[in-house]
Amino acid sequence: MNQFADRLRHARQLRRLSQAALAAKCGLSQSAIANYETKNRQSAKDFFRLAHALDVSPLWLAHGTGPMEVAAHPDSAPAYVLAESSPMQQLAPWPLPDIPPDLYWSLPENERTFIQSTMTSLIKSLRQKPPAT
Repeated sequence: MNQFADRLRHARQLRRLSQAALAAKCGLSQSAIANYETKNRQSAKDFFRLAHALDVSPLWLAHGTGPMEVAAHPDSAPAYVLAESSPMQQLAPWPLPDIPPDLYWSLPENERTFIQSTMTSLIKSLRQKPPAT
């Protein structure tokens, strides 16, 4: 995969997203995605938006260098860091030792959202529970 269009199509298909679904996820039009994939639009100014929506490294998507996957383990270095991020900010350790982080991050965004809302509801209900006597 030597060209951006090929990498974009590959990542989109790997994530099982239609062009329309990817467009909705990153705030672009479906025709923009189609134009990128058919090489009608050569210069993509939306690398970061596309990479974030596809959970891939922007460097890999733009230039084909480095690993495709974004580092999902909190102990590993991120694939990219925004300039505004604080060097003092540290990630908390992965809170679910029986569930590998890469398994969680391999799920589609709607399923991860469902898991988060379920855990939030569970935590709220546990906090409202009266103490055991």
